[in-house]
Amino acid sequence: MEIEILGCRGKIKASARKHKNHSGFIIDEKLLIDVGEKEFLDRKPQAIIFTHFHPDHAYFVFNEETFAPAIPHYGPETHPLLPKLKVISAETKISGYSITPIPVIHSKNLKSYGYVVEKDGKRVFFTGDVAWIEKTYLKEIGQVDLIITEATLIQKGGRINRSGDKIYGHTGIPDLIRILSPLSPKMIFAHYGDWFYENIEESKEKLKSLQPQGTEIIPAFDGLTIKV
Repeated sequence: MEIEILGCRGKIKASARKHKNHSGFIIDEKLLIDVGEKEFLDRKPQAIIFTHFHPDHAYFVFNEETFAPAIPHYGPETHPLLPKLKVISAETKISGYSITPIPVIHSKNLKSYGYVVEKDGKRVFFTGDVAWIEKTYLKEIGQVDLIITEATLIQKGGRINRSGDKIYGHTGIPDLIRILSPLSPKMIFAHYGDWFYENIEESKEKLKSLQPQGTEIIPAFDGLTIKV
């Protein structure tokens, strides 16, 4: 698989040329995961998968536009702006890839999934945005060749909100490394928050300094391509 990072900016103001697009990843020019920018559709994917329907992952939510492309598109739940959406709830074959949805805790009011994408014996886990992943689902992910995850908050613990017995928000990068690095030899961090843009070169070095033994940490930029 060849994966290109189309965008790695979270829901913040654009301020850096190589880190300006909202979230999106394209696999082998066929499968698009998240559509943070309308221009991503110019790549003419065969299918689209959404992790969740926040506007930095689904551009049309900003202006409440209907999204109904002719190609198949999938997500964790129905949405009024996506009348043709197919809900994915179990392992599914899409454009020659095996896609396994992994429930993640992120939003107060929206369902969120990460996805294990598998083809020709290679496995990649796209986390989407994460407040937490239950241990049961970590076991379901198993060993993968690459993890692509978020970098909204650099501090341990992130920013977790509570509503009754529910949590939502973003966990911290150190927490993601702790729970996910045992699953893969490589982790790519994208979906940067404000902290990253204060000094991009220093921020990349700070990310790399968190690298645990046995797992390579890779800071993303718009256009980064990696083969697995």
